Formats: sequence, C-alpha cells, structure tokens
Amino acid sequence: MKLCVAENIGFCFGVERALKTVEEYLKKERSVYSLGELVHNRNVVERLKEKGLKVLHDNDPIPEDAKDSVLVVRAHGVSPRILNELKKNFKRVIDATCPIVLKLFERAKAAKEAGYTVIVFGDENHDEMRALKGHVEDAIITTRPLALRGRICVLSQTTMSLDDFLSFGAEILKASEPTEFLFLNSVCEVTHRREVEVKKMAFECDLIVVVGGKNSSNTKKLARIASKTTRVLHVQDASELEGFDFKRFRKIGVTAGTSTPPEDVNLVVKKIRLGG
Repeated sequence: MKLCVAENIGFCFGVERALKTVEEYLKKERSVYSLGELVHNRNVVERLKEKGLKVLHDNDPIPEDAKDSVLVVRAHGVSPRILNELKKNFKRVIDATCPIVLKLFERAKAAKEAGYTVIVFGDENHDEMRALKGHVEDAIITTRPLALRGRICVLSQTTMSLDDFLSFGAEILKASEPTEFLFLNSVCEVTHRREVEVKKMAFECDLIVVVGGKNSSNTKKLARIASKTTRVLHVQDASELEGFDFKRFRKIGVTAGTSTPPEDVNLVVKKIRLGG
C-alpha cells in the first residue's frame, strides 16, 4: 500500500487569522464569545471551548455578562445590522471575517449600487451567504442557473468549486437576455488549489480520505470532487477510521479542508499506516 498526502493542507489564512485572534483575547480577557462556530470544524471549536471560549449562537439571547465580554465574529462574516447590534451590547466586538469573504461582500454591494441584479452561486443556508444577504438584501443566492434580464452580476460563495461556478455563469449567460454581464470570480484561490490537487489525486488513488468538518463547505467539496473518480472516506478525525481495512487498497490519498488542523491530518495518516 502506498500513501500520498496532499501538499496543500493546514489552515488557510482566514481561518488561521480568526483562530489567532480568539486565542489572543482568551489570554487577556476574562470572558470571550464567538458568534456561532468560529470555523466549521468540531475539533477546533471544542479545543477553543476547553480554553474558555463561549459560543453565542444566532438565536441566543444576549448574555448577562456581555458588557464585560469580548465577542469575536466568525470567519464567515455577519450582516451589518447584527454587527451594529452586537457592538451596542458587548464591551468590544472583534470582526474576524476572512478578508476574501469581506471582498465578496464589497463586490456584491458595489454591483448592487451600480444597478446590477446580483446573483451568487452558493448555499443560501451557509453562514457566509446569510451574512451576504445582510449586505445585499435582494441578492439571489442559488445553485440553479436562472434566466435574467438587464444588467447582471454573477459572483460565487468563496468555498464553491471553480469549475461548477464557471458552468453556472455560462448557463446563466446562455439563458438570459443581458444588457450587461459582469462575471466576477470570487472563489477562494486556496480552496481552488486543493480542488485541483484532489482531482489529480483521485485519478491516481483507489481511495481518498478527506479530513475535516462534516459541516465544512470546502471540505465537502473535496469529497464530492474525488467521489466522481474514486472511492472516498470523509472523516472528522482518525477516530472514525477504527477497524477500517486499508490494506486492500493499492494507493491511498489524504487531503483536508482549510479549517482542518494539521495535527488531525497527521493522526489520520498514522492510523492509515497502522492499517486502521
């Protein structure tokens, strides 16, 4: 059995920035909250909780100690209305939204102000897309191409597949009657590099193990892409591999989402080498 580990693993810049921000404030503040899960990885969130982080979910009431607490906004962002409300209630609010996500929000808002119909290739229930709706309320968020008219601006959720986004844009252009068609690539380059790499690995391996959160969009994307070509296991961590027979595979590839800690990947690799 041969084992191939992807070159592009570890946290992306946005995730690493958010984690460093929280850990910095946990060291110097008595009470620190994150708005929702800071990143879409259960193990990362649980480790932060062990260090004292408290998670404030979207529908939770404002905590009693808010005036004495720091709140960190998750990497996926939040609507301006919610952000302003939080600033009124907490001692301090730190916006740890990924800069690439912020750029998407700014582009969508600018397109709307310029008179375009804004359509975004994405999952309307994803945190990033719910935040975007707070910036551009009438933005159309969908994975199904629509027939539109007039000035059209097409964007993407940052964690979507670039190939799928290109197809989405082409189908909208074909079905629509635009007076102007603005297609802006807002897919994160880091996630795209992993997409390209796992596609190549899938042709070479008879099993791909994808490590990362089951609620992580970019991690699920890697599993979906690889599954078009070969067998795939999507696991949160090494504990889910207990008893799996790896010896029957000729070559196994391992990749991971951008919110997966390197140590979790290393434990998965160790487990595979031990045979499950």
